[in-house]
Amino acid sequence: MKKKKRCEYHTVISYMFRKMKIGLFLFLFAFSQIQAENLFAQSRTISISVNNEPVEQVIEKIEKNSDYVFLYNDKSIDLSRKVSVKVNGGTINAVLDEMFKGTGIKYTISNRQIILSRATVAHAGKMTRLVAQKKTTVKGVVTDEKGEPLIGVSIALKNSTQGTMSDMDGRYTISTDVENPTLIFSYVGYTSQTIAVGGKKEINVVLKEESHALNEVVVTAMGILRKEKSLTYATQQIKSDDLNRVQDPNVANSIEGKVSGVVITPSAGGAGGASKIILRGNKSVFGSSTPLIVVDGVPMTNNTRGQMSDLAAMTSSGVGEGSDPLSMINPDDIESINVLKGANAAALYGSAAANGVVMITTKRGKEGKLSINFSSNLTFDTPLLTPKIQNIYGAEVSNIGLSVDSWGDKVSSRRADNLVINVPLDGDQFGADRTHEVYLRNSAGNDLDDFYRTGLTANNSIALSGGTDKIQTYFSFGNSHSKGMIESNSYNRNSFAFRQSYEFFKRLHFDVSMNYVQTVTRNRPGGGTTGNPIYHMYMMPRNIDIGYYRNNYAIDGTWNSNIRSIYVLDQGKYVLTPTRVALSGPMQNWAYMEARQNNPYWLMNQNRNKVNEDRFYGTITGRADIYDGLSFQARVSIDHTKYKKDSRRYATTFLPSNMDDYGNYWKDIETANEIYTDYLLSYNKTFGDFSVSATAGWVGHLRETETQKTDVVATYIDPNNQMLSTRVNLFQTNAGGTSATKTTKLTDWDKAALVTAQLGWQEKVYIDGSYRRDWYRAYKQFSDRGTPDNYGYFGVGANAIVSSLVELPDWFSYLKYRLSYSEVGNSIPNQVYAKGTEDLKTGVISPSAYARFANPLPEKTKSVETGVEMMFLDNRLNLDLTYYNSKMQDLYMIATNASGLSEPVNSGKVRNQGIEATIGYNFRFGKNWSWRTSYNVSFNDNKILETSYEEDGSEKLIYNDLMGVRVRYRKGGSIGDMYVTDFKRDEKGHYVLDSNGAPQLETEANKQYGVYAGNMNSKWQMGWSNTIRYKDFSLFFLINGRIGGKVISFTEAYLDGSGLSDRTAEARQYAEQHNLIASDYGSQLGMYLPDGSNRVVPITSYYKGIGGASPASSQYIYNGTNFRLRELSLGYTFRNLIGENKNLTLSFIARNLFFIYKDSPVDPDVSLSTANGAGAFEMFNMPSSRSFGFSLNVNF
Repeated sequence: MKKKKRCEYHTVISYMFRKMKIGLFLFLFAFSQIQAENLFAQSRTISISVNNEPVEQVIEKIEKNSDYVFLYNDKSIDLSRKVSVKVNGGTINAVLDEMFKGTGIKYTISNRQIILSRATVAHAGKMTRLVAQKKTTVKGVVTDEKGEPLIGVSIALKNSTQGTMSDMDGRYTISTDVENPTLIFSYVGYTSQTIAVGGKKEINVVLKEESHALNEVVVTAMGILRKEKSLTYATQQIKSDDLNRVQDPNVANSIEGKVSGVVITPSAGGAGGASKIILRGNKSVFGSSTPLIVVDGVPMTNNTRGQMSDLAAMTSSGVGEGSDPLSMINPDDIESINVLKGANAAALYGSAAANGVVMITTKRGKEGKLSINFSSNLTFDTPLLTPKIQNIYGAEVSNIGLSVDSWGDKVSSRRADNLVINVPLDGDQFGADRTHEVYLRNSAGNDLDDFYRTGLTANNSIALSGGTDKIQTYFSFGNSHSKGMIESNSYNRNSFAFRQSYEFFKRLHFDVSMNYVQTVTRNRPGGGTTGNPIYHMYMMPRNIDIGYYRNNYAIDGTWNSNIRSIYVLDQGKYVLTPTRVALSGPMQNWAYMEARQNNPYWLMNQNRNKVNEDRFYGTITGRADIYDGLSFQARVSIDHTKYKKDSRRYATTFLPSNMDDYGNYWKDIETANEIYTDYLLSYNKTFGDFSVSATAGWVGHLRETETQKTDVVATYIDPNNQMLSTRVNLFQTNAGGTSATKTTKLTDWDKAALVTAQLGWQEKVYIDGSYRRDWYRAYKQFSDRGTPDNYGYFGVGANAIVSSLVELPDWFSYLKYRLSYSEVGNSIPNQVYAKGTEDLKTGVISPSAYARFANPLPEKTKSVETGVEMMFLDNRLNLDLTYYNSKMQDLYMIATNASGLSEPVNSGKVRNQGIEATIGYNFRFGKNWSWRTSYNVSFNDNKILETSYEEDGSEKLIYNDLMGVRVRYRKGGSIGDMYVTDFKRDEKGHYVLDSNGAPQLETEANKQYGVYAGNMNSKWQMGWSNTIRYKDFSLFFLINGRIGGKVISFTEAYLDGSGLSDRTAEARQYAEQHNLIASDYGSQLGMYLPDGSNRVVPITSYYKGIGGASPASSQYIYNGTNFRLRELSLGYTFRNLIGENKNLTLSFIARNLFFIYKDSPVDPDVSLSTANGAGAFEMFNMPSSRSFGFSLNVNF
């Protein structure tokens, strides 16, 4: 029976409180560290010896020989007064006491700042009091360039957490004890200004709107910082606010629709699952097409766990892809993401640059007092789209049981007193003459409402930041917890981040970064037909009482084992004898006790899997400013990951061919260690009108993994094979006999030398170039034939700020033209192609499944890119337009030779060309309203120029097949082209039918897969984002979509074949109402054949013929065009709620609220697998979610 479960809400809340206790401890740790640093600054010793020198010179000496800075009003301090001070190893207080003894000057030490002020004395009888230093009060108005007041401008006191905000009229007032304060004025969308008060009582400020491409600094390849206007290639940056406004646990999904030319395809793995990123089209067939992920300058291996390598396995083993390292990063720790879209931008990464780079910059500590930011969002998740399943017809019921489809009578035709029937069980499996009760119903509703629950996703994060001008610290703790939309599925991620920056002697800089992430995933959903509760739920005939089976999915029962041969003593000899044994234990309870049929609630609640992943990664970076623009940087990074997966399949779970009689147990343990290091020598100098920036360096990278996989029958196995055990569900690694655990080790390394340089003239014209040479381990195995293990890559580019060179009309604010060319690579997989396999029992070595790799080369991409960046109307309107053309040659492919062996070849060639455009405008309506809108669109055309050829010149067949769909790679086609087999037709073009009236598919070899069905990849992508502000209200929404591309729903095919889809029921009802009979095939209900012949065929025959497990796939390919409301946020900011400049923002948030337009019955943007060539397939996927909830952000 189903066990009573604890209140899930109580469990989630208790868990969150436990995690917050950990966060509180680490919060106190970071707070004490920052405070300890301040105490250290005040207690360090100092030595000074001066004789009769002016105070001003003494102050200069102290500043020069220590980290202290003096702040004072020179009208209040007599700087010419001469003093004598002699202190050896004393505190700064001792020095100051001696300097100002008897002068009426007092001092205050705050961090490294020494504030001097004059104390005045007033007499009142015998009482003397010190009058406190006079406060400085400044007021004013903040406006834009048109004189409109700006509301909510932040006015902060430099090196302090003190601040205020401008009111509805743009007015502000701020008071401070500092005599000569410096104020920082900042506002979203405007350039910040820093102004020294200098004794002024009123300061009016005019803020200018930010220039899109003038002086902003962005992170480029190898972590090199450059002004955006100096770049010679396309790049696009997303800042933290845009990423986390509507937060997703996987930050990759938050990029969707915000960057032109970027396609994000989430897998069906639910929360914490991987997402596939493609920049500017697919480039490789069997190699990688995904971009390099770089975090704080360090490349990150970002492989998806459990990624499918064989499409055909989707139907036999199911799909359950897991996470990737990118999905483990806490989005709240990210400062910005810079997308280097093309090979030109990523040329410095050489062999990893062909697919572009996603540069992630994380948050760092900032100078000033301790600041705390807390963010929390809670969303409720429901399925966005589920198939339409009919509730009218059920399975055919007979005295031997139920049919496994819904082509029987109407559900309502069953009498209420005949809803429980006895059905015979298989005698061999369950014993002779044994029956079991089957529970039926005579009315059906939407069972998916009970099957899918309302999921809950909570993301909480707290971050601390602070420090001095010499040491800055950042610490954060984040927790992401998701209760999935199906029972027993959950995901939890805890992340800790610590970063500290040091500066010594103004020339030495050190950065330390440490991160720890722990994830736990229970019963991750997936897709496919094997072991997938979604498949069995959708395929359940409509007259089965699922309400009963939901609450009674397990009973105590008995059954017989499958036949196994053991040695039995017979007349003094051991004879190998087929044998069964009686077993007992928890037994599945379902209407069908036969192969392929399972109770979905048994699979969901009884069979379990749990994945634990612990990852620690950290980086130490040191930089020395050697002399006059010359600097040296060294960086070392380590990444340690331990992955554990525990999976349990209980006895009496039915497989495609039989019943699992004992159960099965899997345990995977993988340990990965990665070390990355680079050394960069840089020179940055301006000579008159010219600026020079150059970097040379060396890179080393090593990755080692060790994997242990255990796969055992969950029982005791007699080593002598003389008995069958009666133990079931023995989930231990020592069950199942010998040779149950396999261990593999893998080592990979690469290294490189690189150089890059940029020359600028008057900040108007820039030229740059890069070169990198890579050495790979993968090519060492071919060294005996003279194959080199190192290859070189390069990139060159130039741009001109045309608006600075020629005079443009007043309305034309900015114009930049850029052009670049590059040649970069993509390595072959790191595997041993000649490796055979050994039979440990016989010692026989089977040869490799691969034929000889004749010409191993890295894939090489030659890319040219050109574009313009323009701004108009005082920078309110901006336009970025890019054209690119890239050709990848020596494409890595797996062909099949005449002997049937897989043959690796480097002979393919693919071209991607396209355009990208982003246009934005900033509207302002009076003093209270603003609207910032941005629209991006991209077009990519992919073409296969060459593949692989036989000796006679004929093209080799390179393809993947899945359920009647062939993904084929052929010259003149595109990556993602799909081919299907047409119906067999007569001379009039009408379908050829079998004796039952079912349409037939072509069976001749030369006619199979002869119909082009379209390409799975859309050519057009778009995104439209909007931010509308009114006073302290803010509304954000993002609409994105794609035009074109195809998606295939095998779910629809299965539902049609079993009579479960809405359209099969509608056809039957229409035939009943209109007495439409297929008279040529007896008296069955009929339908008109959709081939123009006006023939009537049985409805059952037609849908069984085109649907099911071997469908006419052309009938289930749909247009992937869709537009949706991707993100929505409506918030209000409570300003100065808990102090000056300490705000609280509360927002309603939503993701994937609804489709604006779509053609397909499934979500075209979610894929069953992230593998190459699998983007179009849907097969009982976990549905994408519609999420809505609330977010809270507090800073104090």
